[in-house]
This record gives sequence, C-alpha cells and structure tokens, in this order.
Amino acid sequence: MLKLALIAIYIVLFFFSTYSLSVENTITFDLANINKTTNEESIFLLLPMPNQRVALNSSFFLTANNHPIKASYQVLNTWPTMKSEPFIRLLSIELSRLQDFAEALGPKKMTPKTLTLTWLDSDKALAVQQINANQSNLSQLVYPSTPWLVQSILLHPDKALDTDWYTEPQKKYAHYLTNQALLRKKGYPASKASQWLYDRPQAIYQLFLMSGENQWLIKANKLAEFYIKNIDESGLFVLKKNFDPKYLMPKGLLYRYLLTGDVEAKKTLKLIFERSLDWDESYNLGRGFWTERNQAAALNVAVSYWELTNDAAALVRINNIIDASVAMTFNPDNNWPLRGCPQHSYKSHEGWGDDTPACSPWMMALLGDALWRFYQLTGDVRAASLIDAFGDFILNYGIYYGDARVKNIVIAKYIVSIENPKQEELNQWTDPQHACDVAALLGKSAYIKQITKQDNFMVKTLFRALLEQCSGTYTRLIKAQKSKREKNYWVLKPPRRFGWMYSTTSDLPWLKSLLLNTD
Repeated sequence: MLKLALIAIYIVLFFFSTYSLSVENTITFDLANINKTTNEESIFLLLPMPNQRVALNSSFFLTANNHPIKASYQVLNTWPTMKSEPFIRLLSIELSRLQDFAEALGPKKMTPKTLTLTWLDSDKALAVQQINANQSNLSQLVYPSTPWLVQSILLHPDKALDTDWYTEPQKKYAHYLTNQALLRKKGYPASKASQWLYDRPQAIYQLFLMSGENQWLIKANKLAEFYIKNIDESGLFVLKKNFDPKYLMPKGLLYRYLLTGDVEAKKTLKLIFERSLDWDESYNLGRGFWTERNQAAALNVAVSYWELTNDAAALVRINNIIDASVAMTFNPDNNWPLRGCPQHSYKSHEGWGDDTPACSPWMMALLGDALWRFYQLTGDVRAASLIDAFGDFILNYGIYYGDARVKNIVIAKYIVSIENPKQEELNQWTDPQHACDVAALLGKSAYIKQITKQDNFMVKTLFRALLEQCSGTYTRLIKAQKSKREKNYWVLKPPRRFGWMYSTTSDLPWLKSLLLNTD
C-alpha cells in the first residue's frame, strides 16, 4: 500500500510539473556552489524571486533527478505593495543534508546536481516569517539564471544583455577598491570616512549580480559587514562622528539581506531609516543648507526600508520627500521661474555665493536614481514626471563643451547657477568624471519620454554622447589587452568616485540596448 501511495504521489507531482511548465511555474537551479559538507542537520536554500512571479498563496514541490524531495518552505520577504495582493520576493527552502538525498534517488544513489522547484496556486497563503540568526548564517543562495537574479534584486528586465563594456572596466577598479592594503598605501585606510561614500557595498553587489562571478559576492559581503559594524545604535556612521545623510547607505544593506538573509542587515537598515528622519526634505529660501545629494540619500533609505518591510511609515516618508521635490521643481520658492530641477539657492548648496537659484546635474542623477527605484516598484507618476523634467533641464541648462584638455566633448556641469552663471565652477578636468551617472539620468528620462509617447530625440542624443564617454574605459581596457600592458587592477582617485560611477548606473546596459540599438 505504501508503495502504491508513493506512486500516486509521484504521478500527481508529475502532472503538476507538466502543467506548470506550460505556465512557466517551474525553475531549475544548480547546486554546484552549495556547501554539501556542513555538519548541520538542515540546509537552507535562499531563493530571491522577481516581482509578479510567485503569489503568496502558492504550493511548492521540489524534485531532484525526477524524484520528489521533502522540503519545508518559509516566505522571508514579499514585494512591497499598496494595492494588489503581495508576491513572494525571498523564499527559504529547508531540506536535509544533500548526502541524505541518496535514499530518495533510487538505486544509483547519486547526489543531485540540480533541483527543480514547481509552484501552483493554493487556497491558503503562506505566512511571512522572520528568519532567525542561526538560519541566516546557514542560508545559501540559489537562483535559476543571472537574468532572474538581476530582475529580482536590481529590477532590470529579465533578459540577457551585453554588459562587458560596463562590467569589465568596473572589475579593474573593484580589484583596487576591495583591497584594503592597496587603499591604505594610497592614503585611504579603512577608517577614512569619505572613501565609503556612495554605497560601495551596493556597487560591488551589483557587479556580482551583473557578472555572475561569486568573488564579488564574497567581497561585497565583507564590505557590508564593515558598514554594519560601524553603524551605532542611533543609526550614526561612527567614522563620520556627526550626522550626515550622505553616509546613510541603504542599498548595500538591502542587497545583503536579499542575497544572504542576514538579519543584522535588516536591523541596521531600520536604524538608519529612523536616523534619516533628521533630514528635513522641504526647502524654502531661509532654511540654509540643502542639496539633491542629501535628498537622494534620505529617499534611498526610505525606499529601501519600505522595500524590505512594507512599513507604512516609510511610505509616508517617501511621499513627503517626493512631494517636497515636486514642489521645488514645479512650484519653486521665491517665485523663481520653472526650469525643471529642484531649485534651491546657490548659497544653500555651496555655502557661499548669492541666493539666486541653482541645481546640480550630477546630484540630480543621485536623486533621479532614487526616484527611478520607486517608479520601478510602483509606477509612481510624480517620480516619472521629475525624471522626465530632469532630462530636459540638463539638456537645456546643464551642459557645456570642452575646449581645453578635453576638446570637442559635451560635459555636464557640476552645478548650474541659473541666474548668475559667474558662480558656476566649470572644470574640464574633473567634470567629465560624472559622464556615467549623468548619462544614466538622461537614459531614464529618455525612457520615460518614450513610454509616454513624447519626443525624446534630443535627450536621447545627449544620452548617447555621454554614454560614449562613459564607455571609454572599455576602449582603454581593450587597448591594454592588445598591447599586453593590462594590469590586474586600476587605481581610482578618490575611491568614492567608484560609488558615483557605478551605484546609480547599473541600468545603463539595458537603457543602451533599449534606446540606442533600435535606431
């Protein structure tokens, strides 16, 4: 009877698997990188999932070599939502040690190389559970493909793209930026706060996600652990010693949790969210210091915390920051004329100069990326409108042309003094360092224009021009390879430059493919 029952169960599972294949409810993931020698009784597999893919009311079936495998499932995180039913974002699969699978796999008793997961709708939704610290330490990442993982974490479309021009130079810099001995020799010990700006852990996690090379996951985890250890109970980055929103770097923590299940990352994200509330998002002419960079940091924290918790307070904070940015852009203070950027006084930005309006293109790229993340998650019209307007501002007011060391190239201004251009600091030697991040903002703006059926030709043309400069490092790499002068790493000064080049630009290969390869 028992044998007949097992046969019946297998037939049902086979039917479910066959049915699910037709509706794309089956994935297979490799076990090559799984630690099979652990002495623990259980192994926890951590599977990130793209949005709108796996409903909370799902039943799961696991097979290996076409044999059913007993497993238990925990939902650790769902996608944030304001209207619809939630979808699973992070699933934990608990199973016995892989050596024990032999009993379930027939007479050959071969340890499986892959597992196949199938899911079907059920009447009962799974409960979202809190991962415990011990389980967090044992969790091991699995995923069916790099595009699947990239879509789950970075929100890129689920398709393979040419990313070598972007990731190969990044690896050269990353070998330097993840080597504390090299950094220390160049005058950047780990205790130097400024080198950590612009979320280096985030950028290295993104390199892992886009390259599929596990070494970058290991190095990103070490950087994230360092950052976590240097956030105190008040949410302060202790190397800075005083509150500065720029040092609240949440995406590395978000990615850390989604890729490892680390509960300390989640706790730390909560701490910096609560501390970020010290930044006043609103602006008026009398308030003093304000920059798009700090506004971006506050918005990034709120969006990341909302992503991880669906906390209503975080959504309130997001809405407040976006509403304040909308007011500055479309109803600016002091009766300043509309220009399409979050206008604030030059003096409030730089600490000197007059009270005429100003905006910073590269800092708008930071803010634009935070808005873009929220737009990707929700389709928020306000966020889209701001990104749309930012592209027009840079096109109309935010560029100049090189005529010195870098002749005949278009350059994004560091800051635009809208009514008093004499205050602008045009530096043709350093301003081109922001070609990648400003290009990414222009690409996002061109995308918004394209899907809203606006003319995006000029913004797209400027996007192409800056993208060519951004990809110049790949040309340099190819030349070095041909001349056999290629080095293992490239030095980048200051080290924080790595963050602004790569943290907000992971969409560039996709935007390039979408906007430029169809011309």
